[in-house]
Amino acid sequence: MKASEFLKKYEREREKAKEHEQEDHSLQAHAKERARHPDHLNAGTPYDWEDLEAYQKELERLEKEGPGGSRGDPDKG
Repeated sequence: MKASEFLKKYEREREKAKEHEQEDHSLQAHAKERARHPDHLNAGTPYDWEDLEAYQKELERLEKEGPGGSRGDPDKG
């Protein structure tokens, strides 16, 4: 490896390191990034996830059947 090639490689690595140092790694920055993408949840207990899944199934049912109750239950809607 020639000295000029080595210097170019070294300079590129230093630039990448500087870019990485300039990134904000604070809790606030991470919270802002999570807030930008609310579709990707990464928290909660297993019970919260069960409730969320049930809620999403109910929303899907409402989109298909409309408001009212389930078809098999005469007491609802």
